[in-house]
Amino acid sequence: MNLGEFLKSPRPAFDYVAHDCSRWLDRWLVNCGHPSVMDEIGRTYDSERGAMRVIVRGGGLLAIWTRNMEGIGLMQTEEPQQGDAAIMAVPTDDGYNRTTGIWTGRRWVSVHRHGLIFGVGSPLAIWRV
Repeated sequence: MNLGEFLKSPRPAFDYVAHDCSRWLDRWLVNCGHPSVMDEIGRTYDSERGAMRVIVRGGGLLAIWTRNMEGIGLMQTEEPQQGDAAIMAVPTDDGYNRTTGIWTGRRWVSVHRHGLIFGVGSPLAIWRV
C-alpha cells in the first residue's frame, strides 16, 4: 500500500487501544516492511491517562520514539522524503503538544481525535522510512 492509499484507507475511531497517533504511525512503518515500534516500546496502555504515563516514564514522546526507531534500524535525517516519519511539535487537544507525523512530499500529516490534520507543526526529529 502506498502513502496515498494508506492515508485514504479506513481508520478506526480515535482511542487509546487501537488508534492513536503512535499506533497510526506504527501501522505505516509496518506497512513499509519495518518491525513494529510499538512492540519495541513494549508497554501497553488503554486510556489517555495510561498513554500519558508511558510517555512521562519514557522521557517524552520524542525520547521514546528516538530510542525505538534506532532500535528497529531507522536513521534520522534532516530533509524528509515522502513517507518519512517524525515527531512533531504541534498544538494537540491533550495539551501535550507532541504527535507523530508522516511527510506527504508537500506537508506533514498527523492523526488526532477528529481525523487527519495536514500541514501543521514542526518536526523535532525525522526518520528515513
